[in-house]
Amino acid sequence: MKSSAKLLGPLISRLMWTILALVLPLACAAKPVELRNRIPLAPVPQKVTYAQGATRLPAHISVSGLDAMKPGQSATVETLEKLFTVIGVRGDFSGRSDYCLRFERDPTVTHKEGYRLVSDASGITVRAGTDTGMFYGAQTVYQLLAYARFGDDFFHYSDFPAEGWGRFLVPHLSIEDYPTYKVRAFMADLGRATFSMPLLKRLVRLMAQMKLNTLHLHLYDDQLCGFKFEKLPMGHENPFSLDAGDLKELVAYARHHHISVMPELESWGHVASLVYHFPKLRGAEGAYAGASFGIGEETYAFLEKLYDEIVPCLEREAAVHVGLDEALWAVLPGEEDRGHTPTTMVSRIHEILMRVAERHGRKIRMHLWADHGGRPLPPELETKVVIEPWRYLGADEPSILETLKKYGGAGKTPLMMGTGANSYAFSGNYEGTRIWCMQGKAYPNVEGVTLCMWESNDLAGRLVTLYGGACFAWTPEAQVRARNDSTGERMRQLIDRQMRSWQIVFPDAGEAAINEDRGPEVKTGRYVWPPFAGKPVAPTVDFGKPKGGAQ
Repeated sequence: MKSSAKLLGPLISRLMWTILALVLPLACAAKPVELRNRIPLAPVPQKVTYAQGATRLPAHISVSGLDAMKPGQSATVETLEKLFTVIGVRGDFSGRSDYCLRFERDPTVTHKEGYRLVSDASGITVRAGTDTGMFYGAQTVYQLLAYARFGDDFFHYSDFPAEGWGRFLVPHLSIEDYPTYKVRAFMADLGRATFSMPLLKRLVRLMAQMKLNTLHLHLYDDQLCGFKFEKLPMGHENPFSLDAGDLKELVAYARHHHISVMPELESWGHVASLVYHFPKLRGAEGAYAGASFGIGEETYAFLEKLYDEIVPCLEREAAVHVGLDEALWAVLPGEEDRGHTPTTMVSRIHEILMRVAERHGRKIRMHLWADHGGRPLPPELETKVVIEPWRYLGADEPSILETLKKYGGAGKTPLMMGTGANSYAFSGNYEGTRIWCMQGKAYPNVEGVTLCMWESNDLAGRLVTLYGGACFAWTPEAQVRARNDSTGERMRQLIDRQMRSWQIVFPDAGEAAINEDRGPEVKTGRYVWPPFAGKPVAPTVDFGKPKGGAQ
């Protein structure tokens, strides 16, 4: 036994020194993180001023100034009810507890989506001039209190809270906030992937939390028709397509969350899933295979019938996107000498859309893609429509700058910036969004940005397109690359890490929940995973014989 002890002594001593050698450098490298740096508000508000002090997250929180029976405030009430469940506190709407969330109407907050917020020992006060401003203020309240409850869980291994573990502190601060861009859209591609109603509604909730305000529905493409028309045969072959009742329900659900719905009704190219049913309307091949309409009176009559089923599903004031991108020109037989040109086509389509809108008591604004070279517009429409060029990657920066210089400027056609994730950004992308939104501020005709998610319904896998893109759409200058981050890799990892923390504090963004609502993953019209991997969702998928990603 004595000899064993003699042997163990040096071993234990050596082991202790080894442990110390490993632990001491980590201890020395560990750094305290102040409360203000532990709350990654997203999008970052325009102006945040921190005051001295913080208040411990209470066990009971009251709310005042909201009425769940008022349509414009009901979603704000729902946000706070969800918050109370997530952070595990008792919440009510009596306004009587010591810690209160106060919502006050303030006409001096002039931006219709803006708000002012003050957090102090008595609670949090949100002031806004509109219900939308109050709703966006509530999204910030949600993140402030959720990160107060769970922020300690998201430290880097060498960090620790400067205020101590498990104190659940709400910082004292004031915020003045409003969006940089009027229109902040996210696009779901129903023409190449399948989107269930539960997934679309979840998408609306994610958009609302990130203060996006327009859901762009790309309703059909070469592969699939995502809308089941009542008086036309399109969409009936797609088991996942929405009908008019679904679209009306989604429009109402989005409005409840302060979001408008803009359908995209391709009116020239990307229409193989339509000419599948009407082959006599097929003109040339699309720019990337598929099919374009042949232009002529029969096509215009068809488009009017098509618009006539979609427009009544929309709000009284809405936008409709008519596509007009990536198509090859052809006219229908017998229409060769009737003066059809791409420019007159735009004019006719606008005329038809306005006629349908008037018939259904709607005020509609027309959007169209700017294509690779830009669709030539008739002079009378240059200020009445919105054009949208697109680029997606950071590598596209020279083209983005050139495009803004070409289309941007006072007195020019209103402009949306198209960006997001395309067919080769499999894990999502926001770098193009950052460049567009930073540079677009210099051009007064830029109305906003669309975060596209082309070809796929893998929302969970490409969620950074929404999360990172929404941050830059609201406050473009909030994230600045470090000098040693020439490729943007460090910024990407930071935003991705923040997004994963957000998914925990905002359960609607959880990957498993998103995928459950999604159902089977679909890309470019085909199922991705066994047992149906590679099989088309509908017979239209193979009709146009696409050769690759179109966007």
